[in-house]
Amino acid sequence: MTERPQYIISPIGFFSCKQKYPYDVPRQGVLATGNKGIITLMPEYENALFRLDSFSHIWVVFLFHKNTTWKPMIQPPRHTNQKVGLFASRSPYRPSRIGISCVHLDAIKGRNIFISSHDLLDGTPILDIKPYLPYADSFPDASPGWTAEGNEKCYQIQYTELAARQLEWLANNGVPCIQDFIQDRLSITPLDSTRNRLCPDIDGSHVLAYRTWRILFTMVEGDFPEQVLVREIQTAYSPEELASTDDKYGDKETHRRFACG
Repeated sequence: MTERPQYIISPIGFFSCKQKYPYDVPRQGVLATGNKGIITLMPEYENALFRLDSFSHIWVVFLFHKNTTWKPMIQPPRHTNQKVGLFASRSPYRPSRIGISCVHLDAIKGRNIFISSHDLLDGTPILDIKPYLPYADSFPDASPGWTAEGNEKCYQIQYTELAARQLEWLANNGVPCIQDFIQDRLSITPLDSTRNRLCPDIDGSHVLAYRTWRILFTMVEGDFPEQVLVREIQTAYSPEELASTDDKYGDKETHRRFACG
């Protein structure tokens, strides 16, 4: 077998944002209009940004730096219950680990590029940037392929006053992505345990796990569009665990303050 050539590609910069874990971002940036972040380029590339600010959108080529494995066949999280080939999907687990994303360009200041509607993680290495050109990059009549096979229900997410207050508190106290996570995971197939980390029900509510937090929700029957009601956010720690000095995830102080609030 002929040995494959090897190529070395160095990042031109790095990305910073509040999304730190893979489950903090949806599968597509267009589903995360509130996500904002900053690409900071290496100093030698600042002049290469000249006139990029005249575009509304850009293509970002990046490295899936947290992923190390891949499979030739994958089970997509949406649209179909059948496996498809990796190259017929947008799975982040790829042999080259290279990803592309079209994002909104908000502003450029020096070598900092401010973007929104992204699906990248904090610390992502950036490999290249190109302007999005509607005449060359948009094909309204393109076939959606196997994704057209899906017949998914979309659920509207509602929150009790308690849940809304809790989510606001968490967003202001170091847990900024939990509401985006809820919207992403509960708006499509909320009870699919292959997609969502579901825990045993509590007080008649279904329970979705987000790190060391538990999201209690119920399905609202009879309404259209169909709804999911988020009732409450709870800590996953027991009182004994919160009293312990062991803090594997470094978040017990936040949970203690949450419990007292």
